[in-house]
Amino acid sequence: MRGLGIVTLMTGLSCCATAFAATYYVDCNAGKDQDSGSQRAAWRTLTQVNRQTFQPGDRILLRAGCSWTGQLAPQGSGAAGNPIAVDRYGAGGQPLIRGEGLDAAVLLDDQEYWEISNLAVTNDASVEGVRRGVLIRGGKRGVTLHHIYLRGLSVQHVKGKLGADMVSKNTGGIGFEIHGAGSAARFDGIAVEQCSIAGVDDTGIYIWSESMPHPRDPRWEQLRFTNVRVRDNRMRDIGKNAIVVRASLAPFIEGNVVERSAQRLHGNAIYVFGCKDAVIQFNEVFATRLDRIEGAAFDSDYNSEGTIIQYNYSHDNGGGLVDLCNNPDSPPPRGYNDGTIVRYNISQNDIYRVFGFDGPVTNTRIYNNTVYIGPKVSPRIIDFDIFGRAPGYASRTWFLNNIIYNIGGGTYTWGKSTENVFGSNCFFGNHPAGEPADPEKILTDPLFVAPGTGGIGRNSVGGYKLRAGSPCLESGMDVPGHGERDYWGNKLYSGAPDRGAFELLLRSNR
Repeated sequence: MRGLGIVTLMTGLSCCATAFAATYYVDCNAGKDQDSGSQRAAWRTLTQVNRQTFQPGDRILLRAGCSWTGQLAPQGSGAAGNPIAVDRYGAGGQPLIRGEGLDAAVLLDDQEYWEISNLAVTNDASVEGVRRGVLIRGGKRGVTLHHIYLRGLSVQHVKGKLGADMVSKNTGGIGFEIHGAGSAARFDGIAVEQCSIAGVDDTGIYIWSESMPHPRDPRWEQLRFTNVRVRDNRMRDIGKNAIVVRASLAPFIEGNVVERSAQRLHGNAIYVFGCKDAVIQFNEVFATRLDRIEGAAFDSDYNSEGTIIQYNYSHDNGGGLVDLCNNPDSPPPRGYNDGTIVRYNISQNDIYRVFGFDGPVTNTRIYNNTVYIGPKVSPRIIDFDIFGRAPGYASRTWFLNNIIYNIGGGTYTWGKSTENVFGSNCFFGNHPAGEPADPEKILTDPLFVAPGTGGIGRNSVGGYKLRAGSPCLESGMDVPGHGERDYWGNKLYSGAPDRGAFELLLRSNR
């Protein structure tokens, strides 16, 4: 009986912890800091919010239509299954936090189990500086920080520091940082979803660890970030990179729309660095500016393994669909990029490159992509180069089942790349010198429904479906582990697939 009483008491305490969670209201007009924080007696200032140490399950609700100047930095941590939430209440526009030049307008410092939703954030200034809209920072306690979810935020006008150095890269819209090169701290459970980010420098969304672990680092298992999702965000007018994910195992970067990245300094729109098994899918990226180098929609950067770039729509980007990089001068065990897969993507009128390789990237598979090169553009369709001034070219690259529709001035640059394999591609239109040999190549019209008619939106590219009678139907080669669906979600069938990003269901492959 005594043991049963102890169990009953512990169960009761667990229930009470949730029952005692409180909701606090903040009203910039009618609130008073000396009041209780209830809906009828709301607080007024961020200072009052920042004084409190909140408990698991608490909610902090900011009045819609209100505006505060300063930093929102509430204290405390939630618990598993019982996060602390920040959100809006009432009718009107999103509650606005104006950082006005602080290091961050919204800050969590070595805290976990938080969900922040539906706020507007700015952090403008007259001169550039180390600033973010929202900063999630850890490392002091050397522990794993769990469950930081940011949803429905509007982050605009952040005057960060424009530059290619790491300090500058860690400024911009939304940042996650782990400090201390010897710290055992890491993140488990990052979600940035349905946010709008515009007019920020240097970076839109970034995830960074000072330890810079990577898959071949002996500390990888202890320091890698896990359960990372950057999903369904809309971004425009970004100074350098739009989304940067580092040091993560199997992060998902999906459903994002990026318009006009790298507007003030060279950069690729979306990239992963020091990651393993990253998945970049269902994104649309357009109008990324080429500033001498980079300028691509997607980048599998060095110290990464097994990156998958699939089902994306790239158009009108200066540096093309993908930039695959490896710096061979990075000290061992760094200096690799291995096993990237680029499949079932659509590229329309990318300007100076389409598939770019910088440095000794290895074991890349590029298959079932559709590339349209219109009469007004002349990109290097495949471009092999070195990384900066470091010697070394890509090797062991497979190009299979792609359709290259080249009615513009598309060319090829091979450099000193080695062990390139081509099979079952379609090269239609103009045929420049250097077009690859392919024993199963098709040179006739692939018979798209309406080539060149893609607009803004992933669903605008129906013109790249194949018509009945296309020579590309059921004429590709089977690629093991192909992902089981095409760009539009059609199931891939056993046997010879179609070439390009579309799979038409025919009688023979039902």
